[in-house]
Amino acid sequence: MAEARFWIGIHGVVTDGPKLLVLRRCAGMAYKPGHWDLPGGHLALSESFEQCLMREVEEETGLQVEVGRLLGLIRRPSEPFVQALYSCKPASTTSVLRIRLRPDEHAEARWVAVKEIRAIGPLIPYLEQLVHCGLLEEATKSAAG
Repeated sequence: MAEARFWIGIHGVVTDGPKLLVLRRCAGMAYKPGHWDLPGGHLALSESFEQCLMREVEEETGLQVEVGRLLGLIRRPSEPFVQALYSCKPASTTSVLRIRLRPDEHAEARWVAVKEIRAIGPLIPYLEQLVHCGLLEEATKSAAG
């Protein structure tokens, strides 16, 4: 059997109380344009998972975050991606008001409750999987409590 190549994505469930940050991918993105996603991105060879997540969240949103615990790993057999999900919180409470998006990557940012997430529009496949298995509810409850 031939070995497959995988992209390793590191994504943050960035919470502010009971809400989490989601980003809508811009129309020009090659993969799933217009779908809602969590902040994060691909791991570089020289980075730890935590370094990758802090870099990607800051590049995509302007937020500096504190990385918490690993929430889980997600893999869809039909796609060459593995996502590692970490709990995160903004490093300062005032920063949640100053999100700066990169227009070539994301068109919109929202803070939403997990129960609202399906109503905002199409979700990127791994995010749909996270909603389905209840992992986001667990992450936001532990962050709020």
